[in-house]
Amino acid sequence: MAEMMKYSQPLRAIGQALEVLDIQDFEMEAAGDAFYVRGNVLLMANKEIVSDQCSADELRAIWGASPSHGDQLRDNQRRTHAGPRSRVDLRYTVQDVTRLEEEGRSRRGNSEKTADASSLSQVLRCIGIYLNQKRASLCKISREIESFVIEYETSLGSRIKETLAVKDLYDLWVRLYVQRADRASY
Repeated sequence: MAEMMKYSQPLRAIGQALEVLDIQDFEMEAAGDAFYVRGNVLLMANKEIVSDQCSADELRAIWGASPSHGDQLRDNQRRTHAGPRSRVDLRYTVQDVTRLEEEGRSRRGNSEKTADASSLSQVLRCIGIYLNQKRASLCKISREIESFVIEYETSLGSRIKETLAVKDLYDLWVRLYVQRADRASY
């Protein structure tokens, strides 16, 4: 992504969609105005996560209001089904992310409930904030077992690759939570 953008909200929205799929490991690349995600979905013994019987609510959580993506996801799943794991290739455009953000906001409402810091959506949100603080442009995020590898381009054009442990992202999440709580108390 050539121009620097705010990443925390789009990455959280995509993370919420990926949580529905129970994505275990993945790579996400930013290219132009889209995010491309390639990953593996664990399939339960008695249920395919993505199937012809995928509910409208599940499709909406993954894609927002766009039913055409559900067909793409079902077709992709049929092509790539491989036992207990299934490979998925997803593309989220700016419009998809906007829809997912709006749906996520409406589901959260004015909830006072604290978000789960270990959820994929919150981890990706923290990575987005980290990139925003660095004024960097996202190139790629890879999820490994207990860490995330992020590649980004600095404002000076240098390409950097960093590994962030989940525990470090949790520490960042706690600092951000405390800052928000302090602002809300004013």
